[in-house]
Amino acid sequence: MNYLKKFLMRHKGKTALAVLLLLGQVIGTLFIPALVADIVDHGILQGDMNAVLRIGGWMLAVTILSTGVAAWGSWAASDLASLFGFEMRSMLLQKSQDISLQQFDSVGISSMITRTTSDIITLQRTMGMVLQMVVPAPILVVASIVMTAMVSPVMAVIQLVFMVVLLVLTAIILRKSNALSRSIQTRLDRINQVVREAVTGVRVIRAFGNERYEEERSGAAYEDYAGNMIRLNRLFAVITPVVWLLMGALMAVILGVGGALSLNGGMAVGQITAVAEYSTLTMAYLIMAASVFTALPKARACLGRLRELLNTVPAISDADHYSMTVLPAASDTVEFDHVTFAYEGAEEPVIRELCFTLRPGQTTAVIGSTGSGKSTLADLLLRLHDIQSGRILLGGIDLRCLSQRELRDRIACVPQKAFLFGGTIAENLRMGRKDATDGELWEALRIAQAEDFVKKLPLGLESPVAQGGTNFSGGQRQRLAIARALIKRAEVFIFDDSFSALDVRTDAALRDALLRSVTEPAKLIIAQRVSTILDADQILVLDQGRLTGRGTHQELLENCPAYREIVESQMQKKEA
Repeated sequence: MNYLKKFLMRHKGKTALAVLLLLGQVIGTLFIPALVADIVDHGILQGDMNAVLRIGGWMLAVTILSTGVAAWGSWAASDLASLFGFEMRSMLLQKSQDISLQQFDSVGISSMITRTTSDIITLQRTMGMVLQMVVPAPILVVASIVMTAMVSPVMAVIQLVFMVVLLVLTAIILRKSNALSRSIQTRLDRINQVVREAVTGVRVIRAFGNERYEEERSGAAYEDYAGNMIRLNRLFAVITPVVWLLMGALMAVILGVGGALSLNGGMAVGQITAVAEYSTLTMAYLIMAASVFTALPKARACLGRLRELLNTVPAISDADHYSMTVLPAASDTVEFDHVTFAYEGAEEPVIRELCFTLRPGQTTAVIGSTGSGKSTLADLLLRLHDIQSGRILLGGIDLRCLSQRELRDRIACVPQKAFLFGGTIAENLRMGRKDATDGELWEALRIAQAEDFVKKLPLGLESPVAQGGTNFSGGQRQRLAIARALIKRAEVFIFDDSFSALDVRTDAALRDALLRSVTEPAKLIIAQRVSTILDADQILVLDQGRLTGRGTHQELLENCPAYREIVESQMQKKEA
């Protein structure tokens, strides 16, 4: 609840306005029964039409004013709830960018979607209902009992007894619904996961003819969720008829006791009417509050899930004191100094005692078998993970002494999986540098061998890009991702197996363009194909996280059996 308290404290003005308006609504509502008693006792029973008209006018004015205040109060409460949802989504988005990749994966994409949509929507709705229905209820109940006690203490006792019965019933139902509410959101995560996999993997499902299996899998997730919802709704369904039974019984008791008191001269008819009105209002507000309380277990579970994520301490964090100075261009050298790294929970390190240097203007290539730790090098250089021992130096400064923003501003990376965002080609390219001119965009496209196919598009740079770039082929997506990285004026370029979808001819042309046009930065190329790295200044051969060879292509052919085996394997494939 700390996040909710902090939010309300930050927006004290809006919170106070909403509460005052809702209290004004309560005050207006409490005036009505008193006016009803007056119009009965002093107007209708005495046959005084002037009193009826005068008091009726007051009743109309109070009703109109109360309705206006209630509408304004509802708007203020809804505005406050929407603002809370906006801030929570902003905090979740920021947290998703702060936590490490391993922490993000432990939450899961499906659960992240559920938390930012369903969980926050539930909290918004519940917060609005609490402000409108629960906050006024205690004040109205206390005022109603006091005003009833002023008319007849016996009637006040009757009201209290029925209220206690209603509150006890509500508490029992809430206690039983807590566990079910927590499990429902977890099952909703599962539904999101199944649906997301079915949509994104539709081609694989159809290719393998797995439609029936997917229907059964999704059906099981739906049935599991539906079963819990049905049990929860059955529990809440009990409260509605019981509450109406209590209200009917309360009215019967009030009219019976009030009639007896009226016959003995203890109460006037108008007073009985007023007490009945007070009792109806009190029970109505309690019923509304009880209906909100039924939503509280689910809201509490949602808030707990959000708090769990927001309280996650990022595994990668900036040092308390780090350099924000721009280092000179001559200090762009990257050095891996006896680096060892293991993923959390892994039995063995994926990188062991690794030592090498990336120098400005040089191309360093990394090759090795699957699982040898090639892509992990890119993640470590970007500081997406923290190493267990050793140092990674950029310009002689340990990466952990630089802020993450400063570090990543100096590195451009083309990831293994080329991902494009929805928008236009120009918008995607300018993610590398927002102020890049159209001329610079075309130059980057020329180097990335993407100029020709972009020019053939009707809108050129303004051509639309579907989510994930699905309206382009794999090779086109890779070339656009490379162009996006080239737009960035970085000191170090990382190409993480980013030529794999290119044909050999395009691959060669792209490498030649990089060699001629990108001369100053240090380049790290992670590749599977030997043909991609033939011209590298140095080639690193990794085997189970260890550096087993270093040198040029010719040197490694002569001195490194592991590299020679990779080359011969690929040559055999070409011959076949």
